[in-house]
Amino acid sequence: MKYILYLVLLISSQVFAKPVNNSVAFYYSSPMPLAEMTFYSRVVVQPEHVTELELNWFKQRNIAVYAYLSVGESFNKNKSSLSINPNWNSHIADLASAHWQQHIKSSAAALKARGFSGLFLDTLDSYQLLDAKHSKSDQQAGLVTIISSLSETFDKHLILNRGFELLPKIADLANDLVAEGLYSHFNPNDNSYKLTNKNDQDWLSAQLKKAQNLGLNVQIIDYAKPDDRLAMAQKIINAGFNPWVTDGHLQTWGTSSITPVPRRILIPYNSDISPLVKKSVHSKLATIIEYLGYIPDYVDVAKESLPKIDPSLHAGIISWTTNNIFYSTEIIKWLEEGLGIVPELILGELPQSNKLLVSLGVENINVAQAGPYKVEYFADWLKGETTKSPVIIRPNFLKLTSDATALISITSANGKTLAQGSKTKLGGIIVAPWLIDNLPLEGSKWVIDPKNLLNKVLNLPTILAPDTTTLSGRRMLTLHIDGDGFSSVAHFKGKPYNSEVIRDEVIKRYKLPLTSSIIQADIEPNGLHSKQSKELEQVARDIFELPYVEVASHTYSHPYFWKVLSGIQNIDEDDTKYGLNLNIPGYLSVDLEKEISGSIQYINERLTPKNKKTVLILWSGDAVPGPKALAIARKAGVLNVNGGNTSVKADNPTLTNVSPIGRPEGDLLYQIYAPIINENVYTNLWHGPYYGFKRLIETFEITEKPYRLKPYSIYFHFYSGELPAGLDALKYNIDYVLARPNTPVHLSQYAKIAKDFYFSALAKNSNNEWFFSSQSIRTLRIPNDFDIPNIAQSSGVSGITQKGDYIHITDDLAKLSFDHSQENNVPYLASANVSIDNWQVNGAVSFKAWVPAKIDLVNGRSCEFVSNDGKRFKGKSNADITQFSLPKGQFYGYLKCKRAA
Repeated sequence: MKYILYLVLLISSQVFAKPVNNSVAFYYSSPMPLAEMTFYSRVVVQPEHVTELELNWFKQRNIAVYAYLSVGESFNKNKSSLSINPNWNSHIADLASAHWQQHIKSSAAALKARGFSGLFLDTLDSYQLLDAKHSKSDQQAGLVTIISSLSETFDKHLILNRGFELLPKIADLANDLVAEGLYSHFNPNDNSYKLTNKNDQDWLSAQLKKAQNLGLNVQIIDYAKPDDRLAMAQKIINAGFNPWVTDGHLQTWGTSSITPVPRRILIPYNSDISPLVKKSVHSKLATIIEYLGYIPDYVDVAKESLPKIDPSLHAGIISWTTNNIFYSTEIIKWLEEGLGIVPELILGELPQSNKLLVSLGVENINVAQAGPYKVEYFADWLKGETTKSPVIIRPNFLKLTSDATALISITSANGKTLAQGSKTKLGGIIVAPWLIDNLPLEGSKWVIDPKNLLNKVLNLPTILAPDTTTLSGRRMLTLHIDGDGFSSVAHFKGKPYNSEVIRDEVIKRYKLPLTSSIIQADIEPNGLHSKQSKELEQVARDIFELPYVEVASHTYSHPYFWKVLSGIQNIDEDDTKYGLNLNIPGYLSVDLEKEISGSIQYINERLTPKNKKTVLILWSGDAVPGPKALAIARKAGVLNVNGGNTSVKADNPTLTNVSPIGRPEGDLLYQIYAPIINENVYTNLWHGPYYGFKRLIETFEITEKPYRLKPYSIYFHFYSGELPAGLDALKYNIDYVLARPNTPVHLSQYAKIAKDFYFSALAKNSNNEWFFSSQSIRTLRIPNDFDIPNIAQSSGVSGITQKGDYIHITDDLAKLSFDHSQENNVPYLASANVSIDNWQVNGAVSFKAWVPAKIDLVNGRSCEFVSNDGKRFKGKSNADITQFSLPKGQFYGYLKCKRAA
């Protein structure tokens, strides 16, 4: 009975926690703004613009995708064409024609086979443009026949565009009706927006009310510029209809009851010149872009067209290159056309475009100015990590325009002022070498402050930031092991394998969620250690059977140079004295299928218990897999982690050594970087000092302050168990984290959170309420100058930290209210060391506690946790916090609180 009560509470919390948006989203461009689309249960697209991968992505999220289908017109003349629609220069079809009816039926069948959930039927009224020689009644009868057929194919999942004259005959064949132009209309001839008159509004409103009375859901598509869309959408809502307000071609992202918060930063690059992994804009600046809550939206101009710049989606453009070959005519034109639409930031080499340069604050000086050069001005707020100015050998000979603000300027030998950094209302410019200084003994450092650069020059608004470092208010902890050294003999009494030492001294000792991998060829019967294989496989089984261990593959033969395998780098550029992978007899070339899916199959068939499967591939060697390898991993159903280069230490505490969350490879593929690099780097490639991994805590501290950039991540190999110093360093790091607030999670949970950063979305409504959509991210970071939400007025939220810096999200869709007119006196979560699955005050609660649970509630004095087997857990209060202690394990039950009088 108590378990049934829990299920009832669980279902009710899931039903009522999500904010509702009844509008259908329309988007006729590409690529799909997938993150923003997650706010909607239905989207309408041009079928040729959506890929099969995207259709599967929508299906996984229960988002119904409707295909646009023109019923009454075609842009291609055919034997059913009767006349021309002069507004669009399209051909009006003969709806009574058997040829046209079969064409529509075949088109619909093909769309159904592709996986579309329904159809948006456009041009239903086009027959009314025909002259009198074409029978109107015949056309109407043909239209009813067509819609009847489509309704049967898609089980009434049809959206009608108008068709008012025939509504009594077709209303039962569809679920929805859309009409364009209640308050505005778009003129395609001059791309203008105009308001409709009162008579037209009244007539259309009357037709729409009739449609509602016939049982159809009714939506309006109106047109406006981005800044005017939310007000118009609210006007449509007030009239009693669902809104979608967008541009006249439906090629920018629109507004319904919510308007998107633009988070994408467009970053063009050319992989034919240099791969993304070698770009500073990715390896260094993207870290700060992501910290601020924005998404680096890379565009590889060698493989794809430059996208339409959409201020509803895009917050800015960054172009950073060290090679002026990059600036093709196409890229320059695109950047010029984007001026004034979104802010633009040009870094490094400058394009040969007077329009761009002048718009961003500088113009060329035609006469070279001789050195030596010295710094004249450097804005204090822009100064970065280095205290020295970079060596100026070949400066840019630029002068500041009259409407620009100087950021950096130098003087030449004759006292001439040369602008090196500028800012205007349209964006700004910083030229080399004023970005990153590479010092021979000190390493690289930021010359400028990248956070202030983005905030003040690119003019990024302060937003709630989706966070991949924190869970339930505490810094996440992950542990994962690469399979290297599994079979080696440790320098301990009894000569155990390294893997046995790690199993007994680390994994079993701490009992923390941990991800362990093996290299197949290292332990299999036909591998490098065939005589020891029986023992080694048993050690692997012992490890994988532990309830807190999740299973990963570290490939078949441990390829060292994925950059070579993916074509990013030529083989002669690498030091290959050890070969391209482990030297396995008879294995002459790397087979990606064998390395990834083959090794996963081996592990699942021979090493894992029945209730476990491999969930991750941990990249080996240089850990730069190409799209083929990532696609194989995805097809095998596993996540992927490793790579990146976060290893910053106290002797050079620079953010240039902190990698971003991950790297895209097209077709929805992402490599997720290891949050922090492994002990190999801290120990001089395992040449010593072997206690060097203790310096990991320096990385922990630098990536905590001033910005929490990474979770606690302890990433190592089995060879850390080879020597006492290595084992001691590993334990030292674990003990350091356990002495501090943390929330332990499996690496797979982090990988899901990390990947979903690129598919999460923010929106706002007219009441200044914020909405957040994400399948996996359960934390939003609140910037310092941002208000804190009122938990009592919010939904899909369990609480906020005492410092007011992190919000705890419980649902895939959350609403955050910043209205403090009502007191925030409900019990809410301050922090916990658990991973929460469900949370509802006086409702269902479930969470996973890998260690004894400590849960801190605000306003929680009257609360208790009740498990589904009847056990009750009361808290201890101190000031505003009530702390609850529960056993480790999976908790199912509910949170019972007495309501305030």
